[in-house]
Amino acid sequence: MLDESRKAVAKILNAPVEGVVFVPNASTGTNTVLRNLVYQPGDVIIYFATVYGACGKTVTYMTETTPATSHMIEYTYPLTDTELCAKFEEAVKEIKASGMNPRVAIYDTVVSQPGVRVPFERLTELCRQYGILSCIDGAHCVGGIPIDLTKLDPDFFVSNCHKWLHVPRGCAVFYVPERHHSLMR
Repeated sequence: MLDESRKAVAKILNAPVEGVVFVPNASTGTNTVLRNLVYQPGDVIIYFATVYGACGKTVTYMTETTPATSHMIEYTYPLTDTELCAKFEEAVKEIKASGMNPRVAIYDTVVSQPGVRVPFERLTELCRQYGILSCIDGAHCVGGIPIDLTKLDPDFFVSNCHKWLHVPRGCAVFYVPERHHSLMR
């Protein structure tokens, strides 16, 4: 039944079933990514001011227990998608100019407060362009907005299933493409 469920959600995500597993919630998936990456001095975790609280606390924990540091992109709405992406690029350039390595970026598909769709497709392209691992917190995505993970090709993606697929609580999908399976325990 678990394999049947994985196949069903992989179809919704347009993702290879080999990259799809279930976790209790989206925060668990993001936490899994952050805790499994091996950080070197100079590595930076980039995140946005609207990060979900539990994910922000995990970033803080990682900076306290590993050589990684963090960089929060400050912004407030109203803000255009172009302006948000420009802030991300500015942050990446600033981090690199300081001799640091932007290792992973965490961003949402939909920010829960204030309820705004994030230009996650463009942010994923920018991560790829700058050699940064993309970790998409799509807690409000699956069943709410169309998603095609084969086309998007993020490094990591997680989404709650209980919000818009109307399954019981405690069910989220965590996607890791095969190229990164060795990074996750």
